[in-house]
Amino acid sequence: MITAFVHIQTEPSAANGVAAGLTAIEGVAEVYSVTGEWDIIAIVRLADYDQLAKTVPDQIGSLKGIVRTSTVLAFRSFTKEEIAATWDIGLS
Repeated sequence: MITAFVHIQTEPSAANGVAAGLTAIEGVAEVYSVTGEWDIIAIVRLADYDQLAKTVPDQIGSLKGIVRTSTVLAFRSFTKEEIAATWDIGLS
């Protein structure tokens, strides 16, 4: 599973419409409105890089109101459960 964080800058007043459009795209797991340089961050989870290579430019990038995007790929995930399992020696 590939996890990508797509940072999205929108035209003024377009963030809500872009966010709604993102939720309809397969593989978009979460959508956040944020402060700072970007207006939206979408978390995308797909099976492979080929799907990601099609989804970001073809589907996400074609949404009306998007000015630009920047995509960051996750190497690893660190959840509380994963960290706890690392130190679990089997004693309960």
